[in-house]
Amino acid sequence: MIAVRKSRRHTLCYVLTIIGVIFLCALGSYSLYDGSIFLGSVLLINAVVGLINLYVLKRSNNVERAAIILSAILFVLTISLLITGGKDNTGMLWIYPIAAINLFINRFWPAVAVFSIFSVTSTLLLFTPLSAILMTSYTLVESLRFLLTTLALNAICLAALRSEERSYETIMQLHDDDIRQMAYYDTLTGLPNRWSFKTNLNRMLSRAEKDNQRIGLLYIDLDNFKQVNDQYGHEAGDRLLLKFSERLWEAIRPTDQLFKNSTESLARLAGDEFVVLLPNIKEPLNAATVASRILDVFNGGFEVDGIKHMTYASIGIAVYPDDATEPSELINHADAAMYNAKRSGKNCFRFFTQDIADSLKERQQIEKGLKLALSEEHFSLVYMPIFDCRDSTIVAVEALLRCHSPDLKGIGPDRFIPVAEATGLIKDIDLWVINNALKALVSLQSEHGFEGKICINISGVELHNELFPAQVKALLETYKVSPEYIELEVTETAFVAGDTTCMATLEALEALGVSLALDDFGTGYTAFSQLINYPADCLKIDRSFVNDLFSEREARKKMVMVIQNLAKLYGLRVIAEGVETQEQLDYLKQSGCDWAQGYYLSKPLIWNDFIKKLHA
Repeated sequence: MIAVRKSRRHTLCYVLTIIGVIFLCALGSYSLYDGSIFLGSVLLINAVVGLINLYVLKRSNNVERAAIILSAILFVLTISLLITGGKDNTGMLWIYPIAAINLFINRFWPAVAVFSIFSVTSTLLLFTPLSAILMTSYTLVESLRFLLTTLALNAICLAALRSEERSYETIMQLHDDDIRQMAYYDTLTGLPNRWSFKTNLNRMLSRAEKDNQRIGLLYIDLDNFKQVNDQYGHEAGDRLLLKFSERLWEAIRPTDQLFKNSTESLARLAGDEFVVLLPNIKEPLNAATVASRILDVFNGGFEVDGIKHMTYASIGIAVYPDDATEPSELINHADAAMYNAKRSGKNCFRFFTQDIADSLKERQQIEKGLKLALSEEHFSLVYMPIFDCRDSTIVAVEALLRCHSPDLKGIGPDRFIPVAEATGLIKDIDLWVINNALKALVSLQSEHGFEGKICINISGVELHNELFPAQVKALLETYKVSPEYIELEVTETAFVAGDTTCMATLEALEALGVSLALDDFGTGYTAFSQLINYPADCLKIDRSFVNDLFSEREARKKMVMVIQNLAKLYGLRVIAEGVETQEQLDYLKQSGCDWAQGYYLSKPLIWNDFIKKLHA
């Protein structure tokens, strides 16, 4: 609205100045020709000033200054007409429209000032000894009529100007309210957003410090929410979030409420993440009571539009000042407790503890180390040979990541990969691994005559990365590697039944010509009947089942045979991981396993040792 109003004034000043200059030049020239030297000179001088003002306005775009100069020109013009009387004493008739225009190019209060100065000046010229300045004479009746008419005309103009001003103020207020709503509140649920929540939290903690009070912070993340979006669409997901926000408000304000809540008590941070603030709680267990009520909302699933979704909640709880005194630290601790709840099986709540604090500190250290490792090339690959069970020849090699960052000393992939996935760094790491694995494959093929596959582990995060297939394709083209020699391994636990994004990514990778292996097969939740839906080429039997081949646990012992039969049914290759004894290897050979790897056959090797092993 400010821009619109400024544009309107700019156009008005521009157009009026052009029209005014044309009229002033014409009338000034005519007045000089007619012998009215004073009036003609004043008109032409004003025309020149108008032209200069027009040029400055075009160059600087300063509307306020242009309006003041134009207003001064019009004021001088009206007084000049009053003094000279104009042609045949018709100057008064020109003064009315000029005075009105002079008011309308200004805002209300500047217009009042212009009106007041003009009224005072006119009165002095018409009714005081200053009338001697006049170059024409006016009767008392003409003077009174002129003064009363200009007063009435200017009053009408000022009333219209004031009405317009108030209209602008009303529109601006409504606009500001809309902007504030968008800036501080979530558009879907109407709850305070992240920025608003942090502001509220700062204020509440300051108040709690003065009053020596406790504040509980509940960090809520919905479990299985992504499945709702994938299976029913984002509109269904939005309706679920909206209904949950309403149920959440009901859950924290029961009749036996433990605290005094307000609109500041809830916020939606992003996606399916919500927070609840519990001011002035007596003890931390009060927060647990509220968390239990929130979990009760999901008893038996969460119904929206007649559809019952298996959506639940994981809740992390941190208490001020017991767990943290700084707002950002309190949020981070509640967030860490929420992730602990997820790791504990979901659909539960967990308090922030010292163990979580230690875990959070380690996670921050790992994240720092990973960023340093990426920027300073602290990563390397080792190579795990994979053998054909029939003749014990090396038919493939698995590229395994190692990190040498000083900050990650003693921390292996089993600990730093989950952090990389949680922070998003895994995407850069995966690309680094694929890039260097392809570089190694080119060397193996060109210099050592290797004809087998190179197996590359990728994170389950990539299954939801729409850019990943294109990135793999670009690397294959860069190194001119045939995709048939590449096998990408994804853990079975990364698969979710009915996940359309995951399936689309797998199909795009299959279309490139690379083979796909389900790693750690048997440890996840993939129903065997769903296996036909995945574009997999290989099943890797998890090392835990190989280790139990000769144990007393009959069910796990038979799992290897089940997986092998399943692979034959679907025409898949089988690789056994974790082979550590000759007895295990003999069993796998007899049962028809295709390939095998493990410490009994070879441990992971650095490049030079792998080359020696390859040529042994």
